[in-house]
Amino acid sequence: MLKGCFAVTLLWFGLFPGVGHAGAEEAHPAVEWSRDYGSDSEGQSVIPTSDGGYLALGGIEDADLPGGYAYQKAYILKLDVNGQVMWERRLQHNTTRNTAYRAIETKEGGYFVIGSSTSNGEPLDQLYAIKLDSAGNVLWEKIQEDDGIHSFPKNVIETDDGSFVIAGEGIVSWLAYEQGYILKLDSNGNTQWYNKYRFTGNGDYLNDLIPATDGGFIAVGHAGEVEYESKEQDALLIMKIDDEGNVVWSKPWVDPQSGWTAYSIVAAEDGGYAVLSRKSIDNKDVTLLSKIDLSGQMQWQKTYRDGTNTESYPCLVRTKEGYAMLGSQRSSNSLNESKTQYAVLRVDVNGDLLSRELFKGPPIVSVGMAAVTSDGGFIFPGTILRGDVRKFQLMKLSPASDGQPAERLLTGISFAVNEKKLKAGTNTSTVLQAVYSDGTKSDLSSAAVYRSEDNSIADIDGLGWISGHKPGQTHVEADYAGFTARLNITVVAEDTDEFDPVDGSLRLDSGEYSVSEGSQLDIKVLLYDYSTQMQTDITKLAVFSSDRPDIAAVDEEGNLIGHKAGMTRINAKYKGSSVYANVQVVRVNPQAIESVRNTDEPES
Repeated sequence: MLKGCFAVTLLWFGLFPGVGHAGAEEAHPAVEWSRDYGSDSEGQSVIPTSDGGYLALGGIEDADLPGGYAYQKAYILKLDVNGQVMWERRLQHNTTRNTAYRAIETKEGGYFVIGSSTSNGEPLDQLYAIKLDSAGNVLWEKIQEDDGIHSFPKNVIETDDGSFVIAGEGIVSWLAYEQGYILKLDSNGNTQWYNKYRFTGNGDYLNDLIPATDGGFIAVGHAGEVEYESKEQDALLIMKIDDEGNVVWSKPWVDPQSGWTAYSIVAAEDGGYAVLSRKSIDNKDVTLLSKIDLSGQMQWQKTYRDGTNTESYPCLVRTKEGYAMLGSQRSSNSLNESKTQYAVLRVDVNGDLLSRELFKGPPIVSVGMAAVTSDGGFIFPGTILRGDVRKFQLMKLSPASDGQPAERLLTGISFAVNEKKLKAGTNTSTVLQAVYSDGTKSDLSSAAVYRSEDNSIADIDGLGWISGHKPGQTHVEADYAGFTARLNITVVAEDTDEFDPVDGSLRLDSGEYSVSEGSQLDIKVLLYDYSTQMQTDITKLAVFSSDRPDIAAVDEEGNLIGHKAGMTRINAKYKGSSVYANVQVVRVNPQAIESVRNTDEPES
């Protein structure tokens, strides 16, 4: 039930590192309305409907009888254009936990909802499918049973014959490994086929599925360890299947120990597809947008960095300018207080950044799968806190009005790091940035001309990917618009263990540190060996880095040095393992120092 309408504040940061075309003439979305639904409720997703309204999905704690035991039911709400409730349904298959994750409007005018339901016996999350008519009446529901498998559906599409194809992630309960699956149900909920896809043996899952332009389907996700190729961990997975679920081709993009994962895919206007992903680059989680052709070959790729803030964009949509990435941003202040905001990252058809917009309100616990609306705006589902109570929130944003971005002057280009190290026989990505007169930066990795000083040691392709061939040192250069940038390359032997994860746990002696400006603190890096259960100080063997070395940095001896007030994050790396900690540098009060000095001086 609708509980109220609340005002929110729009924040736009026009000078974020990496923002392009940030000019005063450009207009941005604004909040039209924001509403809460239910109590002890959560928001998972929302879709626009053909009548101009919305269907919102999540979960809500609810008791069957007044004063009875409350458990979570799948929460489905039909809303009008202004977010007012037309009808709602609270549904369950099992009396433990039920959640509605995603939905589509069917060709016959009803709705098809997918979610999960936890069984009463063995506590397994089972796929829960519900078909509703336009008034919200349940036509049928289905549980897809799979012994020992936790099932988390991620997306669903309807085929021309009225069937439904569902992609998701299955977790084997007794082994805790993941596998992707795709299920096809007919219009009555009968299983036509149910295929599981294992590419690596562990860590495989699918996050999105769309119809392929040339027939069949395209799915994207993650492959944990590509055993048949490089035996390295972490690959973004793109997979083409036919109408029967058979794999036509699969493209694992390997980047070792990066956690590279695709979250969303859309058909591009000029053919091919645009893929939204995230991975760790130089110890920082970075959002990426890649353009691929119909066979899965990459055409260009752009990265979007946001300083020390953490961004998460699970949803990619088409817009009149190009694309928008919808999700959340989490940031921390100097007191180490964090906040989460709804976030929109807009780019043009070439992936060049137009703007980042942030929208806040009550404390946001989590952000669900947002959507583009029929008027060109956006709508966000989330879970917020009103006091101690969690509530399902929707926030509707208006479309951005037409505006021309301000012109900027290119002042130079630079690689995001000064040096790259890799093993012979492997490859790694680089990030080349354009630097503009207003202080902004944008990714131009796919636009530059590259060359290597010694191709026998390492070469670089047109997208900025470096391949190591034999041990040695060289450098690569990038040329763009009359500017040149240089990146030093070190290739080490293929059999080195330098990049292998340690057999144990890498730890810092604290999860967070505080140091004053101009002072230093001795920190330690510890390796806990699982086999011996012994802990060893390896501080002098670790390599340190900082997200903001102008705020704080760590020297080779393990001394944390505070330079100026602010928050940053330090990283300690040993072989193929890393550990992180937050650092707060506090400002020194000169009067307090003088007072201490006067106290310490002996009386004459």
